[in-house]
Amino acid sequence: MTKGNREDPKTGSRMERFQQGVRKRTFMAKKKVQSITKDDVKSYLLRNAFVLFTVIAVILGE
Repeated sequence: MTKGNREDPKTGSRMERFQQGVRKRTFMAKKKVQSITKDDVKSYLLRNAFVLFTVIAVILGE
């Protein structure tokens, strides 16, 4: 007995699981980004000020 579409029966479920995983990761990433506040951005910039100034100095020095 051969299948008309020649597909492995597990392929569809595998693809569905993959798509569900991608959707879940996308949802979680959106949720994280939506919860970022101004204070979060300020604290990030303050913590990384030295690195940012160093990168800017190198770019301007070229």
